[in-house]
Amino acid sequence: MRAPLACLLLSTVLLQACAPAYEDGHLSRFINRQREVRDACLRLQVNQQDDRQSAPDAIARAIAATCSPENDKLIQAMATADPSSEPQITEAVRKDAAMRAETYVRELRARPGVTTVPLLN
Repeated sequence: MRAPLACLLLSTVLLQACAPAYEDGHLSRFINRQREVRDACLRLQVNQQDDRQSAPDAIARAIAATCSPENDKLIQAMATADPSSEPQITEAVRKDAAMRAETYVRELRARPGVTTVPLLN
C-alpha cells in the first residue's frame, strides 16, 4: 500500500515542479503589468514622434527603440519563467513592440483630426 502512495506523491511533486510558469499567478500578473507599461510607452511615443510623413515602420522602429527599458523589463519578467528561452523571448518581444508601435501609428493616421493615441485601452 505504501509503494503506490509513494509513487503517487512523487509523481505529483514532479509534475508540480515541471508546471509551466504561466500558472504562477503572481508572475503572470507581473508580466501582464509589464506589457501594459510597455504598451503605454509605445502609445505615448507615437503621440510624440509621429510626424505623419515618415514611413510607419520607420517611426515604429524608433518608437520601439525609445521604449527599450520597458521592453527589457518585460523580457526579464518573461525569462524568469523560462531562462533557457531568453534569446527567443527577446526576439519575440522586440518584434511585438515594433509591430504594436506600427499598429498604433497606423491607427492614429487612419483617424483624420485625431492627434493622439489613447494611452489606455
